Amino acid sequence: MTSRGPKPPILLPPPDPTLKSRPVSQERHFLVRSFGDGGLPDAQQNFLSIEELKKQQADAGAIGNKRSVEVDAKCLYELLMEDEDTDLSEDGLITGEKTWGPTIVVTAYSDKASKDLDQAITNLVETIRRYFLRCPQTATFACEAVKRLELKVLQDKGLLENASDDRVREEFNAYVRTLRLFPADLRWEKDAQRWHKDNLNRPSAPLRYGYCILLDEETIGTLAGISFPDDLNSDKRLLKDISVKLVDRGWRYPEEADNRYGHDPAVAEVYRGTDMCPLLDLPLICADYHNWQHLDDMFPLREYESL
Repeated sequence: MTSRGPKPPILLPPPDPTLKSRPVSQERHFLVRSFGDGGLPDAQQNFLSIEELKKQQADAGAIGNKRSVEVDAKCLYELLMEDEDTDLSEDGLITGEKTWGPTIVVTAYSDKASKDLDQAITNLVETIRRYFLRCPQTATFACEAVKRLELKVLQDKGLLENASDDRVREEFNAYVRTLRLFPADLRWEKDAQRWHKDNLNRPSAPLRYGYCILLDEETIGTLAGISFPDDLNSDKRLLKDISVKLVDRGWRYPEEADNRYGHDPAVAEVYRGTDMCPLLDLPLICADYHNWQHLDDMFPLREYESL
């Protein structure tokens, strides 16, 4: 005789206990480094408006098979830049983001990791650039996406060395609060705290800050060791087994997992506030996050299709 009743809950571990013994402050000012063309001095002077891009694309004309996946470059760009002309602070001023790209939080500070870090992030930028190079039908938008790419890097050995996912999340929230990209009355944050019955530090911010990339020792070494072939189409084979961890900034540490499909708790794969993002698909996932707005709704990210 078998039971057909509801499956028992899947209990999740509590947050990192050191967050109580060594709490993270509400705000954290990091010395931020930037990688990618969007972070270069005077880069914004060369950014094109969406109207200019559409005109250039129309002048260039469509080539090849219109059913090609390459058409997505325009769609991806418009999603990635949808916060560009937004009054985020609701004070009458345009405070939107002119660049795009996830923030990177570094948790490894050994001699080798420190030596390899810049090459690892440079290769991450190159992976994204090559992704858009495979979109010649909409090259105007693909080139602008590369031009506006900015990966902000947060480093602090004393605060972040070997940090848990939970500590990375709280430190990232503390950094995001310093950006002041939210209304002064904090109403969205206060509404969320009332709804969830907690007092977590979860400031409002543009969607690009909904998650961060965690770079640990192993990931830094893997990224730094990438050697790109001349053939862009070889990237799928080269990168198929490489992923980076995304930490969900908005995760609130529920006691039970959302076993939405009622799977057996012994084998169920459930969301725990992080996910492994296939490296090749990072631009697609960054853009599609603007549709979903929650990483748990996109879980597991490994199911995304590569170009």
